[in-house]
Amino acid sequence: MNGADEHENGHVTPEAAARGDIPERFVTIVGVLIAGDTARVWMLTNDRPPFEPYSMYCERVEKRWHATHSGGNSFDPD
Repeated sequence: MNGADEHENGHVTPEAAARGDIPERFVTIVGVLIAGDTARVWMLTNDRPPFEPYSMYCERVEKRWHATHSGGNSFDPD
């Protein structure tokens, strides 16, 4: 499966869905909270300081994860 197909059809993990089309080398996952078919992913972006905090909400549909909306530039757990 190529990247475009995976992006359209969802991802195997919420981390991959949250990262989306950001190259992997620019993302460090720092936390994932999965509750049923929803997840929140906290990550740092950039490949060196200064890092930018970012969070994303994801949803599992038919066994594939999709990013639904950004949690913004915050690590706030709510």
